[in-house]
Amino acid sequence: MTLKLLAIATLLLAPWSVNATIWTINGTSSVTPTGIQSIAAYSVGTTSTSTFSAATLAWYGSANGLGVLSGSETTNSYPDHAVDNNGRIEAVLFRFDGSTILDKLTVGWPDTTAYDSDISVLRYKGTVPATGALTGAADISGKSISSLLSNSWEFVGSYNTVGDVAEDINPNSLSSSLWLISAYSSRWGSGLGDSNVDNSNDYFKLTKLEGTAGTPGGGGGAGSVPEPTSLLLLAGGMLGWRMNRKTQALAA
Repeated sequence: MTLKLLAIATLLLAPWSVNATIWTINGTSSVTPTGIQSIAAYSVGTTSTSTFSAATLAWYGSANGLGVLSGSETTNSYPDHAVDNNGRIEAVLFRFDGSTILDKLTVGWPDTTAYDSDISVLRYKGTVPATGALTGAADISGKSISSLLSNSWEFVGSYNTVGDVAEDINPNSLSSSLWLISAYSSRWGSGLGDSNVDNSNDYFKLTKLEGTAGTPGGGGGAGSVPEPTSLLLLAGGMLGWRMNRKTQALAA
């Protein structure tokens, strides 16, 4: 029976135990880290009927990170060369190879308190094809924020980030293969994440993501997934209970 419990523990831990990963956004705006299928930029206006359209990714070096250009912005449009919500709400869509628990992200710029850097985080709960173009609700082009929220996109939380600090963004260990990181907007939702966020102009560039990758392939979001530590505690508890029962039986 003890061997059976050990086997169960191994199966529980197998999908997650070796997959804790840091994805460093590096090189250029067209290079994606291993495990991320694609990175795309979008922006949306600030009215309730505004819809998302494609924007441009811009890379500013490993110390600063990835920004977004929309409208008439250029790489010299300081500070609007970052992911921002000044005029339009800009966002970066990460498509992972498989359902992923995205735990943390790091902002490389600004690295001081000169600018506010509030962000909003969303995940897609629907089905995502393993490869090929995104379709249906997974494709955010031409859709409004309210449309996304009523069609399989879930608000995970808004956070006040600090430069060069890994920010916890997913306390419930939610998973998805599609994650949207947006400059903060109250239109995404409220009551989740940090309380000290506001609608003042926010600017940030992304350098790193951190999380737990599941099995490669299609798939959207699931509910909260137990992290490796939780699974290990569960497995250890099962084994300890069994050994205690066996000791009691021998002593009887």
